Amino acid sequence: MKKIITYTMHESIVLQNIGFALVRTSFGVVFFILGYNKLMSGSSHLTQIGSAIELFGITHGYTIWGYLAALTELCAGASYALGLFTRITSLPLIFLLIVALQFHLQKNDPFTSWAFALTCLCVVCGFLIAGSGMYSVDHFMQEKR
Repeated sequence: MKKIITYTMHESIVLQNIGFALVRTSFGVVFFILGYNKLMSGSSHLTQIGSAIELFGITHGYTIWGYLAALTELCAGASYALGLFTRITSLPLIFLLIVALQFHLQKNDPFTSWAFALTCLCVVCGFLIAGSGMYSVDHFMQEKR
């Protein structure tokens, strides 16, 4: 029992980086799939998605905003999965998640409806601060310099 407790309490940089890469990669795959599904959903659904930008005073171009939202999720998902330009990719993703969160809050949706957007926003802010970690294309490119 003491060995188990000791093992679970020790800190390992390698294990931390593996865990970080696992979270980043799985998060990226989820966003990639969400973005792909939105892109394939058709222009009427994308217009509906894009209409959420109305909360910020923009009253036209909802289809374009819907496509931008779907492309943001798709490209950010691929970027996160690879660990490529993670900090840069975090910025449009933060904007997208703020719009999604505001959309749900404006409708007085229950917590269960907007909790995912809030959780994703917190994770993306964490990646903006921390970067993509040791096991990423970003780290590999930096090592090459």
